[in-house]
Amino acid sequence: MNDLIKLFTFKTSPKFFWKEFDDVKNNTVRRIDLSDDRFTHLIAWFEIGWNDGDILIEIVNTEDSDSFIREIRDITVWDELMIITWNPHKKYDKGER
Repeated sequence: MNDLIKLFTFKTSPKFFWKEFDDVKNNTVRRIDLSDDRFTHLIAWFEIGWNDGDILIEIVNTEDSDSFIREIRDITVWDELMIITWNPHKKYDKGER
């Protein structure tokens, strides 16, 4: 478990970034790519479970590189998609964790 990635960074368009930043939309939906370590590690967390604060997500705005970090609350795998939901009440500034 200590070898697993604990901070997962994903880029998003400005259209979604501000909704996600304001926690109007507190999840991201991604097509699973098993050649990408982020997904293999997220699937491992999904299978073994985790405690609050163990894993974080950073969302980066593709337009200006603004970003925010939240605690991951849930990982749902459905078909070829992964839905990553974060806790809107656990907010971190970049570099805080």
